[in-house]
Order: sequence, then C-alpha cells, then structure tokens
Amino acid sequence: MFTDFMDLMSRGGPVMWVIFFTAWVAIIMLIERMLRIRSWHKQAIIDQQLFDENKLYKPSLDNGSPLSPIALLLKGIQQTEVKGKKELAEQLNIQLAELMPRLEGTLPTIAIIGSLLPMLGLLGTVTGMINVFEVIALQGTGDPQEMANGISQALLTTASGLIIAIPVIFSHHLLVRKLRHALAITEQSMHAVYNQGPEIKE
Repeated sequence: MFTDFMDLMSRGGPVMWVIFFTAWVAIIMLIERMLRIRSWHKQAIIDQQLFDENKLYKPSLDNGSPLSPIALLLKGIQQTEVKGKKELAEQLNIQLAELMPRLEGTLPTIAIIGSLLPMLGLLGTVTGMINVFEVIALQGTGDPQEMANGISQALLTTASGLIIAIPVIFSHHLLVRKLRHALAITEQSMHAVYNQGPEIKE
C-alpha cells in the first residue's frame, strides 16, 4: 500500500506533493470548523428553545460549558455602557460584528484552498507537458516511455487537484449554510434579549 502510494506520488512529480499537503491542511481545517460550527448550531437551537419557553431566560456564561453564539455576545458586552434598550441593541450589534470572524474562523481559507487545488492540478499539467516537450526536443519521438511519464504526470496532477477540490468546496458550502442558520437563530435570540431589557447579567 505504501509502495503504491509512493509510486503514485513519484509519477505525479513535485506538484503532487504540494497537492497532497494542501489537501491535508484543508481536511484538518474542515474537521475543526465542522466540530465547532456543529457545537454552536446545537447550542443556538437549545438557547432559542429556552427563550421560547421562558421569556426571562438567561443564557449561561460559564466558561466550563460550551457557549452558544448569544452567550458569547452577552459575555462581550460592556455592562457599564448599557443603560437602556438602545445601548443594548448597539452593544449586541457591535459584539456580533466582532464575533463574526471568530465564527467564520478558517472558512475563508478553506474557500481559497478549494479554488487553489484545481490551479495546482493545472500547474502539474503544465510541468508534465513541459517534460514531454523536453523529451521530444532532446530525443525526438523515439522514446515513448519518457513521453508517457510526462503525460502521466500531467493527468495525475489534474485529476488529483479536481478530486480533492470538489469535496472541499462542497463541504465548505455546507458549513457556510449551517453557520448562517446558526446566525439566523442567534438573531432571534438577540431580539429576545432586547425585549428583556438591559439587565442581562445572570
């Protein structure tokens, strides 16, 4: 198995190793975001259900338990600056804007990697065809084995880039949708907190 893998990587050339390591970076980022967003989504749903059941519900701000997005917002609010509903709404919006990069995390990077992988495959195609033309220039068409190596490199890198890019881009799309749903639920919770008034401490 390992021998077959090394043979595949060898036939793909140096670009194949770049694609391989880039793919692993994307997979690690996807797993981390998937676990984090799923936790936030679950907690957001739980908090919203509790808001629906009890209009005076206060989200837990305890660091010992996973915090929902609305709890993260409330934790960052400057209590001394909240004197009424207007200030509360302003603070919630400020905290949401500051929280967004944290919620997105590596999602923008994953999107970049997803678009970069086919380009790496194309780079492998170019380098493979350059090798083919160098063989033709030096030896003519009398050495089909050397020409086949260059063509194999071109095809392997192109296929690998596309095979990895497709699930990365699709997974990124699913995570973005799940995060947007969690944010939509969080906005409902923000309205519930706003209706409670400025007293948001536990």
